[in-house]
Amino acid sequence: MQELIDRIEKISLELPFDLRLIFVDDNSLDGTSDIIKRNMPNYSNIKLIQRPKPAGLGSAYIDGFAYSLSRYNADYVGEMDADLQHPPETLLEMCKKAAETGAKVVLGSRYIKGGGAKEWSLGRRMISKGANLLSRIFLRIPVADSTSGFRLVASDMARGLLNHEVSAKGYAFQVQSLYVYRKLGATFAEVPYFFGSRKAGKTKLGAKEIFRYAWTTIKTGILGVKEKKIEKGGSALNTFPSSYIITE
Repeated sequence: MQELIDRIEKISLELPFDLRLIFVDDNSLDGTSDIIKRNMPNYSNIKLIQRPKPAGLGSAYIDGFAYSLSRYNADYVGEMDADLQHPPETLLEMCKKAAETGAKVVLGSRYIKGGGAKEWSLGRRMISKGANLLSRIFLRIPVADSTSGFRLVASDMARGLLNHEVSAKGYAFQVQSLYVYRKLGATFAEVPYFFGSRKAGKTKLGAKEIFRYAWTTIKTGILGVKEKKIEKGGSALNTFPSSYIITE
C-alpha cells in the first residue's frame, strides 16, 4: 500500500487533472487503514472511507464514486486495484487519453498492442479470454478488455451508473457497469498496460466468481440492467450509512 501511494503521488503533478485518492476499506485486518492514515498528514489529497464489513467490489466502487461526485464534483472518477497489479504510472496515459479525446470511459487494457499480463498460467489466460469473449457475444461492448478494473469514467457516466441496479460483486460489476455506460451512450478508449504480479492479498477468482460472472453476463445481455426508482427531486448519489467512517 505504501508503495502504491508513493508512486501515485510521484506522478500526480504530471496529470492533466487534479488528483484525489479515495480509499475504501472494508474493515480489513492487514493494516491498510493504518497505512493510509499515516500518509494523510503528508498528502492532503488522500481520503479514507471505512466500512464495517465486506460488501463487495462493486459496492466499494459505487461508494467511492458517489463520495467523489458529491464531495468534489469530479470531472472523472477512476478505479484501480491497490495491490500494484495496475501500474499507477499508466494513469498518466489514461488521463491524457481522456483529456485529448474526450472519451467518456478510458480503460487500461491487457488486450491491445503494448499490453499483456505477467506470470499468468495457461488456465488463467483462458478464463480471461473466455470472459471477454462472453461479454462481446452477449453485451456487444466495443472494447478489447471488458474485465479490466483499471478505468477512468466521466462524471455523467458515473452518475448514470449510480442510477442503475448493478451487481455489487466482483467481476460481474465490471462488465455490468460497461453495459450501463454503453447504454448511456459512452465513447470508449483503451490504453495498454501490463497486468503485474500481485504484491499483496490473494485473488478472489474461484469457481464461484467465474460462475457469477458468466451468469450475470448472460442475464444482462437478455434482460438488461434496471434503473433504480428515485423519488421526484431525489438524487442518485448514495447517502452513506452512519456506520461508515469518512476520514477527511
